[in-house]
Amino acid sequence: MKRKIPDVEDVKLQHMSKAELVEELQRYQSREALFDATWRIAHIGYYEWSYDHDRLECCSEEYASIFNMSTEEAMEKHSNWEKMMLFIHPDDQEQYTEVENSLPHNRSADVEYRIIRKDGKIRQVREISIVVTDEAGKMSGAFGIVQDVTEQKKHEKDLEYRDALTRQAEAITDIGHYIFDLVEDNYVYISPGYGRIHGLKSEEYLASVNSREEDIADIHADDYQRVVDTYEQQIKDKKDFLVEYRIRRADGRIRWIREQCTAHQISNGEIKELLGVLQDITSQKNSEEKLLEARNTLEVTVKRRTRELAKTVGQLEDEIGEREKIAAELKFLANHDSLTGLPSLGLCKDRLDRALAESRRNKQISAVMFIDLDGFKMINDSYGHECGDLVLKSTAERIKAEIREMDTVGRIGGDEFLVILSQISDVADTQSIAGNIIDQISKVIHFNGRELTVHASLGIAIYPNDGETTSELIRQADTAMYLIKHSGKNNFGYTRLMVAN
Repeated sequence: MKRKIPDVEDVKLQHMSKAELVEELQRYQSREALFDATWRIAHIGYYEWSYDHDRLECCSEEYASIFNMSTEEAMEKHSNWEKMMLFIHPDDQEQYTEVENSLPHNRSADVEYRIIRKDGKIRQVREISIVVTDEAGKMSGAFGIVQDVTEQKKHEKDLEYRDALTRQAEAITDIGHYIFDLVEDNYVYISPGYGRIHGLKSEEYLASVNSREEDIADIHADDYQRVVDTYEQQIKDKKDFLVEYRIRRADGRIRWIREQCTAHQISNGEIKELLGVLQDITSQKNSEEKLLEARNTLEVTVKRRTRELAKTVGQLEDEIGEREKIAAELKFLANHDSLTGLPSLGLCKDRLDRALAESRRNKQISAVMFIDLDGFKMINDSYGHECGDLVLKSTAERIKAEIREMDTVGRIGGDEFLVILSQISDVADTQSIAGNIIDQISKVIHFNGRELTVHASLGIAIYPNDGETTSELIRQADTAMYLIKHSGKNNFGYTRLMVAN
């Protein structure tokens, strides 16, 4: 439908000269073109409905295109109420009818529903309409706009999923994150995990903190100045930092925190916003203290016993026994990767043997994933081993975050990882897990102000389809990984059936 352009003979324009009339007409036409373009970009169409004649009086081109029709088709196929209802999704027709029936009372309506286009595709739309009355106040018609909100709804759903995944990841890893505005001296955002680390809900923590000074007031007195110096050094150097310190939570408990922070927004050479991640490492610190205490105790014991054992053969036998105990502990350490703390290949094979034995007994499915990083060598060669170590540790943590506690992830080579999934109900589950692992590995890693990205090629072998022994499954998973490596990388697949990520 074209809107009427004012006639140059209109009484309101008669005082203008011809040149002025032409200029005014051109301005009007430009506004008309801009108005139409705006409606097309926003996927909004308009219509006019006559209740006196029970038909669609007119509609815009964008209205018709939402239904995959031309204006002429829309006028024909929406010519009356019954025909128009054919294009509304059956599950939404009752809701739509109720809203329309309320128009005489409400005089306007705002409703979302699904339509079935002429080509059969289902789209989500939002309709806003107002009632038009005659001189007697009787409802004679309605004017409305319809907007295709399908993509908007998909985006909203994606954001919900991502928020849920972030919350779950924070809960599993005892991590929280924040954005702090240095200009306003307050938080722009803190995650639920951040509040949980401090023993409060996020909104409670925000309500209790009004400045950076108040925020760091809960830092342990022995760590306070060191943390303040770290913060001030970041403002000066504009570099990322990693610092560990203790806090006293709202419930009075002392917790160890690891904080990593980066300059999120810099303007005119000054940091405006900080983006940081906190992790509660109390359990790790407690374990380290216990190990240190045990080591010190062991060293004292060994020294004392060495002097005693020098006296008799019996004492010598005790020393040998103690050394055997230490050797057993060293053997245990040999089964784990010193960089990432993950099980080594030997321990992975042992766990896979046990997983397969259990699968045979319970007639269940198990899976092996062989992961090789794409682009790691280039990063390691370009930025050094410190950067390479950070990439490997980040990759290990990201893989661990995507598997269950009962499963195993190990580092079996330089940039090679092995994942063992036991008690799987369906082969399709491995696709979801593999896709999540690849997505997580591909996320940006920050190093010395740089944003680094690595990808992964992932091969999958299924017990008993691809093999019944540990060696067969690892070999099949390795083969599947190489197939991915040579067919484009950054994907996952199986030896016998390639599955797109």
